[in-house]
Amino acid sequence: MTDLYDQLDESLSNEYQSGYLTQAGNVGLRYRAGKLSAMLGVDAQWANLKGDLVYPQPDELSHKYFSLLPSFTLRYSVDRNNSFQLRYRSKSSSPSVTNLQNVIDNSNPLFLSTGNPNLDQQVSHTANLRYLRTTKSGQTFIAMVGATIQQDYVADSTFVAREDIALSPTVTLNKGSQFTRPVNLDGYYSLQSMLTYGFPVDFIRSNINLSLSANYANVPTIFDGIESRTRELNLIPKIIIGSNISKNLDFTASYSAGINKMFSSLDNTAGSDYITHTAAAKLGWTFFWGLTFRSTFNYIGYTGLDTGTEDYFLWNLSLGKKFLKNNAAEIRIEAFDVLKQNQAFTHRTGSNYYDYVSSNVLQPYAMISFVYTIR
Repeated sequence: MTDLYDQLDESLSNEYQSGYLTQAGNVGLRYRAGKLSAMLGVDAQWANLKGDLVYPQPDELSHKYFSLLPSFTLRYSVDRNNSFQLRYRSKSSSPSVTNLQNVIDNSNPLFLSTGNPNLDQQVSHTANLRYLRTTKSGQTFIAMVGATIQQDYVADSTFVAREDIALSPTVTLNKGSQFTRPVNLDGYYSLQSMLTYGFPVDFIRSNINLSLSANYANVPTIFDGIESRTRELNLIPKIIIGSNISKNLDFTASYSAGINKMFSSLDNTAGSDYITHTAAAKLGWTFFWGLTFRSTFNYIGYTGLDTGTEDYFLWNLSLGKKFLKNNAAEIRIEAFDVLKQNQAFTHRTGSNYYDYVSSNVLQPYAMISFVYTIR
């Protein structure tokens, strides 16, 4: 009897090999005068993108590119405590193997997809301005703003089937389902900003870092033949407390909230607002006779996602003993997911849909490990 796993469906299977070879020459100029320093450079890059389809039908593609990729960095030191940096860089990148494979993915029958072997490389241009202030007392303040533009961005092109469509002899796109294929589009840009302030707290012998990041992205897409924009706004406040007590006692505690808003220019009334909460605590303690205790505690929660996903805690513990010269060796007993709550959940935003994926994860377990540190 023939093994069923040997009977591959050619319309859903392929073997694809991709290579991206780049060669570049660089010319640069450095300049320094007092408090000002500058560096200007340009790369002349030759790139060759090759793809070989081995199965089911042999085929190959080859794209050659020539790019001039400039860059510069400008630094100005106001004094020993205050400085500015302006930086610009450009780079190219090839499409992923997944985006190049011309094979149908029907793992989700409502959202089928395929690749595009004719995709071009992407070229991105990024500029950012940073201000840094440090003091003798250990305080640090950083402010940053930046922007990125991508040419030939790999975007989604999606259409909805008005009737059943046969994509291959064995795959049918049912009425109402969507089919997505990557294409190159211009119009992608993103804006980034960040503020961070760190300072020591002597009475608990620790450092506290407060930060706030704000990011905005304008992502081009095509839906039913109409080009549109998916806009994404993210705000991420964060606090970190890190200890500086001694080499034998160390702890870190942190909390961050990812505030997300996404909407499409096709329908301004439709959007997705949700918040991801992440808190973590870590403790490491080496006490009598080289005994060690470690504990990590994480909390992950969501607000605004109607998926039935619950908040959960992940707690890991470890007890060990250091020995040999300079305590170079350690044997540990470790327990993972003590509370039996671990989950795996991801949220992905497509050009006109939101995808929620829950996966199976490893259940609680214990492990004995031996660690030797070579100094």
